[in-house]
Amino acid sequence: MSSSAKCVTTGWADLPENGLDLAAIDPRNGPQFSPNLYRFLKGRGQTWATTCRVYLDMDGILRIGSLDDGWLHGAWLMGVLCYGLREQVWAHPPGSLGDLREITDFWTDYMRIGRCAIDPEHKQSFIGDESRWAVHGDERLCLWCGNAHQKLETWVEEVRNERWMTA
Repeated sequence: MSSSAKCVTTGWADLPENGLDLAAIDPRNGPQFSPNLYRFLKGRGQTWATTCRVYLDMDGILRIGSLDDGWLHGAWLMGVLCYGLREQVWAHPPGSLGDLREITDFWTDYMRIGRCAIDPEHKQSFIGDESRWAVHGDERLCLWCGNAHQKLETWVEEVRNERWMTA
């Protein structure tokens, strides 16, 4: 069953809900959930939190917000993760971010594995991610999702230097 909401600040009607259970991503439920994202969503209000979506823009940047007549009213997701409520929400004109592609299962994945839904390749660092990895020697396992196993690779590089000296 799909439900919808009316945004009291903008007057948008019939915004379909996104399936996000805000209580499920409370950082007190586990370190995989971003305190800044939680505060950002909670601070913007229940209607915004339960109707916003995550989109991928033409530059591969994740954006969080809502589309209204082609305009994206939203923010840079990594900015939200870093700055929380201080991250600005902007109105982006149609086409200014390219063809936006909605990440349809984002909130379902985020409720299940937290910030690993943002970084499924496990290449980024996050604020508070010291609890993300169980390290055993030269291997580590992601504790947030359990899906990433990495091995430390070491190598030696030869560096050749040149400089001009007074003769």
